[in-house]
Amino acid sequence: MREKLIKYIRLGVKAKNLFFSFLFVLGIPVICSFILGYQMRYHQIQHIPTVIVDHDNSQFSQMLIKEIKTNEIFDVNNYSDKDDDIKKLIEQEKARVGVIIPQSFSKDLSNGNAPKVLIFYDGSQMAVTSAAKSRMDEILLTIKTAYLKQIVEGKLGVMPEVSKNYVMPMYFTYRLLNNPTKNYINFLIPGMVASLIQVSLVMLGVDIVRKDEKSYLWLWIKGILGGLLGLISMVLSIGVQLHYFAVPFRGTVEGAVILTLLYCIALVNYGILVRLILPERVAAFQVAAISILPTTILAGFTFPILAMPDFFQKLANILPFFYYGETIRDLCLKDLSISYILPQINWMLKFMVYMWIASLGIFILKKLIKKVYAHIKSKRNGQQKGEEVIQA
Repeated sequence: MREKLIKYIRLGVKAKNLFFSFLFVLGIPVICSFILGYQMRYHQIQHIPTVIVDHDNSQFSQMLIKEIKTNEIFDVNNYSDKDDDIKKLIEQEKARVGVIIPQSFSKDLSNGNAPKVLIFYDGSQMAVTSAAKSRMDEILLTIKTAYLKQIVEGKLGVMPEVSKNYVMPMYFTYRLLNNPTKNYINFLIPGMVASLIQVSLVMLGVDIVRKDEKSYLWLWIKGILGGLLGLISMVLSIGVQLHYFAVPFRGTVEGAVILTLLYCIALVNYGILVRLILPERVAAFQVAAISILPTTILAGFTFPILAMPDFFQKLANILPFFYYGETIRDLCLKDLSISYILPQINWMLKFMVYMWIASLGIFILKKLIKKVYAHIKSKRNGQQKGEEVIQA
């Protein structure tokens, strides 16, 4: 009865560990994918709190204010007649953008001078600043062009279709490729999901190693199964974004599956390698997680590598996330065939093989050390028994 009870307890512990492994690798990334999707459901940064100080109160200043108010990027929630209020409201985080329209705004326009509108941006929120600045420049250029057209048409008697050529003698036509709507979620989500899953995978690799592991073949099989679990997690997480939040996927599906599978197997085996080196489970968890967490930043996903010092550019080239994070984002945004990502697939394949070789080497070395230690211990025990017999 006691033996059966112990057996059931052990099975329960194993089932609990298996459940938490599935939850950690499958459940958490998919749940986070939903949460991130709902957080960024507007796809762009919108409704930026904006304060306006209008010293002119003219028809032209009201025209400018109307353009700002009706733009979805801005949320004009404060008006003031004091310039200092802008700094106070931004410091209090009640506003992120401030606009000061000078008293001479309409006069300068009428006289053909360039009126100077002062715009304040909260530099502590660079994503907000970038979105606000881009749209504000468009609004100011639109207002200026519309006014100049009226002047040219009124004073020179030029037809509307011709006046545009006087006002804008040179045109710059631009096209924003791959992400024309400036959709923030398309740019950020794929890498964020991958960064969550990579931590789960290395910790899974740590967890699947047992102290009494007798065969590397079984450990190798578990590493591959863990990689397949990671692939399923990544497919489900990206699928959530495709189905519910309109994130595109324009590249090769086959290439993405192959690259993801290699990436997941390699990371699980990295966790296995750490656990083989560090027998203590908690220490292995800590080292594996801490070593993999910074790679999202170091690999250039959030900050471009070309703007980093040489040392960090070279460091990025040995990080798996450098070859996966940027590639999976490109596959979402660009119509790429598998030939474009073959270098990344080849690198990931090599990295996976290196992890296998390293973990096998450590496994064999530990077995040899254990065997030698057991032999020495047995020899010492034999010598002690021999001495005891002689003394007797």
